[in-house]
Amino acid sequence: MLRTIIKREIQEYLKSAKFLIGFLITVALITISTLINLNDFKQRQDDCQAAREEKEGPFYRITIYRAPEALSVLVQGKDRKLGNKLEISSNYLPSRLSGYMGQALSQHQGYRAGFEAVDFAFVVRIVLSLLVIFLAYNAVAEEKSNGTLKLALANSLPRDKLLFGKFISGGVVVLGSLVIAAIMALLLMISDPAISLGASDWARILGMLGISAFYLLGFYALSLFVSVKVNRPATSLMVLLQVWVFLLIIYPSLGIFLAGKFYRLPNEEEISGQREAVSKPIMEEMEKNRAAIMDAQKKGQRWSTDLSKKNSELLSRQAEANYMIDLELNNMYSVQAHLAKRISIFSPAVLYDDAMLRLARTGMDEYENFMAAVPGFWKQLVERDKLMYQDREAYQKSKLPEFSYSRESTARSLTGAAVEISLLFMFVVVFFSLAYTGFLRKDVR
Repeated sequence: MLRTIIKREIQEYLKSAKFLIGFLITVALITISTLINLNDFKQRQDDCQAAREEKEGPFYRITIYRAPEALSVLVQGKDRKLGNKLEISSNYLPSRLSGYMGQALSQHQGYRAGFEAVDFAFVVRIVLSLLVIFLAYNAVAEEKSNGTLKLALANSLPRDKLLFGKFISGGVVVLGSLVIAAIMALLLMISDPAISLGASDWARILGMLGISAFYLLGFYALSLFVSVKVNRPATSLMVLLQVWVFLLIIYPSLGIFLAGKFYRLPNEEEISGQREAVSKPIMEEMEKNRAAIMDAQKKGQRWSTDLSKKNSELLSRQAEANYMIDLELNNMYSVQAHLAKRISIFSPAVLYDDAMLRLARTGMDEYENFMAAVPGFWKQLVERDKLMYQDREAYQKSKLPEFSYSRESTARSLTGAAVEISLLFMFVVVFFSLAYTGFLRKDVR
């Protein structure tokens, strides 16, 4: 009996115009967005390589480049916005990356105008979630409205089997659409020689598919619940669209607004004041050191290497002091962002985005992982520059340190996204349970 219900419901879904239209839109958007993001990835990769060869930046600074993530083709996230270039020296310690070569210098930058936010994650979060609502809003309400629900239950058909049949059939159609969309995107990716996916990347992709499945099934369970509670299909659709707008747009925006109110960030004047307070004693020492050098020049004497060494040390101290202020400010921004996420924790869209960004390595976590390696690299530069005043020959023989950082493992990414994944799963369980209990008690007359 359950198999018959599932088969009938799937056939009804597949024959419906709303499914066909939604599926065609999904296919078109996935194809176009993947091709555009794939082209963008290759351009950013080429720009990074060209910039490395050009050795941009002042002669006394070392330029480090952060390569684009391959999975940004599917989940662009903040991979482009966070930048790719870091100019660093013993006298300059930056706290953030600068621009993106693909955006600032690439001759192809106009190609992507208007498509920055469209990717696989966007299609799932917006298009497929709406398709789910349009598929399920009348799953029970329409049968109640036209009287077929009363006739079906008048026979020996159990209510729980009917609801399970509707949920399973809807899940098959929704997840089938998701898998087809993912296969199309992946085929486009792996057919391009610029993309090289390893075992860990495929594990991440499977994780992202699982997260997308929970997200869409959550909306299907929600739609089923509303369809059970509301007797008119038009009313059910109106309620679901309002809930969708609230969960995806209003609630997350409210979280950002409240986080800004509860956790205030310092203004430009306060930041400038902090910089002046930290720099003042260092600047005073630098003035004294500079005066000693000038005095030696006036006397026609060559100033000692101790003065040059001290001047270099003071410049390094000032660079580190400014870095600590910037780091504290960045930490405050992170606290505010985390607060906004905690306030918006019941928005499935926020949970979905956070989990997808973590697995694709295109969010703040991987960026902070990269930036965490910068101070250690800078200290190596400072130590190397000290050799200039201690042992000139050793300095000339020494090599520049190699910058490296440890990328987040797949296991750690999954662990980091465990809360979001669990809440998305709970979203499915809670709303299906509500739909189930509501349907058992529903008056079908």
